Amino acid sequence: MAAPPSSEVASFPFPTQFVYEGRADRFRAAVDISPATIDDVTVEVGPRRLRIAVDRPDGVAERTVTPLPRDLVFGDERTAVYNNGVLSVSVETRRR
Repeated sequence: MAAPPSSEVASFPFPTQFVYEGRADRFRAAVDISPATIDDVTVEVGPRRLRIAVDRPDGVAERTVTPLPRDLVFGDERTAVYNNGVLSVSVETRRR
């Protein structure tokens, strides 16, 4: 999925939940992207941000979060699962 010009980026209309589980060293996101399919979704994780983008007929809906305290970064253990219209993302966190 190519990044569209900013004028084509729609607001993020999908119900979303973010949870940081400090004891488990995990950051989790759940997004109800129905009726979009997995082919319409892009998930990107950098050291300090999580980006979820969904292709839609009216443009791209995008949500980027940088939720971690300054002393934490995202680690290498990452999973994203799409099931029945819900995208679940789990990302390891670790100290800088």
